[in-house]
Amino acid sequence: MQKINEVRAYTPSRFNKVLIVGLGQLGLPVAKYVKERGFDTYGYDISTKAMERAEKVAGIKKVVDSTFNSSDLNDFDVYIITVSTHRPDDMFSPQTDGLLSVVEKISREAKKNGALVSIESTIPKGTSKKVFEMLSHRLHVVHAPHIDGML
Repeated sequence: MQKINEVRAYTPSRFNKVLIVGLGQLGLPVAKYVKERGFDTYGYDISTKAMERAEKVAGIKKVVDSTFNSSDLNDFDVYIITVSTHRPDDMFSPQTDGLLSVVEKISREAKKNGALVSIESTIPKGTSKKVFEMLSHRLHVVHAPHIDGML
């Protein structure tokens, strides 16, 4: 009976502050969707044009380079990664260097244990496990790839 009471007493975490990393073809629609659902939505992209477009088109708050490379990253509840994971010259050849670089920054700067890292890019088998290990098992990791037209 004690376990039933423990389950009833469980209160799920509230996710409020969301960072979308990669505001291109996939990231911008994701950011718009998240913002429309009422979350405090921020975006980062290596392209300043992409960030300006996200701010103008969807009201996404910009995370500037200095923030993306600092301890200010520790304030987010959810990190949604939508960076390209294929070679520019061959979309069928995986290239996860950019994704792993983002994860390394999150691992170093995110102090909020239990935050969620959602990888929405297409990734090779075993990448989610590698990401979870890079995050020292402190953050939750989910792989939620998108199929064209599904968002």
